[in-house]
Amino acid sequence: MPRATPHPARSRSLYERNRRAYQARLRSVHARIRALLAREGIRASVTSRVKSFESYWEKLARMRKHAPGRPVVVRDLLGLRVVCTFLDETERVRDLLNRHFPVVEVEHKGLEHSLSEFGYESFHVLLRLPDQPALDLLPATRRVCEVQVRTILQDAWAQIEHGLVYKSDASLPRSAVRRKLAAVSATLTLADVIFQEVRDTQSELRAHGAHRRESARRAAFTGSPGPIATTPREMTRLARPDPALRDPRSRDLESRIVEALWLHSTGQLEPAIRLYGQILRLRLPTPGIRSMIYNHRGIAHLALAHPKRALRDFGHALRVDPENFRAHYNRGLCYRALNQPERALRELRRSVAAHDVEASARYAMAQVLADLGRRRQARSECERALALNPDLEGARELAEALAREREAR
Repeated sequence: MPRATPHPARSRSLYERNRRAYQARLRSVHARIRALLAREGIRASVTSRVKSFESYWEKLARMRKHAPGRPVVVRDLLGLRVVCTFLDETERVRDLLNRHFPVVEVEHKGLEHSLSEFGYESFHVLLRLPDQPALDLLPATRRVCEVQVRTILQDAWAQIEHGLVYKSDASLPRSAVRRKLAAVSATLTLADVIFQEVRDTQSELRAHGAHRRESARRAAFTGSPGPIATTPREMTRLARPDPALRDPRSRDLESRIVEALWLHSTGQLEPAIRLYGQILRLRLPTPGIRSMIYNHRGIAHLALAHPKRALRDFGHALRVDPENFRAHYNRGLCYRALNQPERALRELRRSVAAHDVEASARYAMAQVLADLGRRRQARSECERALALNPDLEGARELAEALAREREAR
């Protein structure tokens, strides 16, 4: 037997009596989600709203119209929206909600659309609210809060669709209009995928770069040349580029650079050096790219304990681009390997002067100063390095060793 239609005046009165309680409950969930995102390092916009009575009542009427005689539930009286930059962040947010809240349901909107249809994609996560404090429910609602998780582009399309389609009293007049909207939706979806791929590539290159720089530092400062990625787990992290990028017949500059960096990061230094040389014989679009390639080839030479060859490459890098602060840093490592600490210190200072956010350069300066017996200055550079990167274990160990030495005197 169909349920009786709720009385609008009584429902409005119930809504007004409980509106502040609804807002308080929503603020609590909002604050908790923001705290979780901050803890996980996820940068996202979080907004919340209690649905107006008019919107609630219109939605209830619309749902009853499309499902006559069947019970309906308005699930988004309390709603939050988490808008992320990249696709992978939406999945991380969804998993975070699953771990920290009682989740009633997770719906991936947009999967039901065919290629000829249009609609936004997003995760809709339904959270169960606690029973206490007591909350009087409106007719056809539940003790839940809906969290919509989207990218920026998905959110932009959702706003457009809501105005053009969802709240329109008339259906779209022509199939041509629907096809245009489908094309826009598909374009935004593709853009999201491309942005994610670019970000993934940048993340891989940063990981590779960290391994290359650390291998050079070890070669110069510990006498132990070679790459850091030595365990199967570490090698797995440095995923090889797509096979399509490794075709030796390819003249694509980006493909060659990515392959050379991968060879370098995984310890295949001689092949990397050969490929760097091939790239340097090409017509490169900017001096900055040429300087970067010289710099990386110099790092590979230094990791193979060939500091003089490395010095030549770092010199070429700086002649092409005098602002290449990493080349100054790496040349400092070379001079230290060649037991020329004053020259090493000069180059490291130039690196810091050009780019004063590099904890590794500060740490390297501390090591050279310690070699020269200038322990107070070395401690100061260790402190600066740790202020920039508290997890820089080498700087912490050197600072502690210098402190112990001072106490022993």
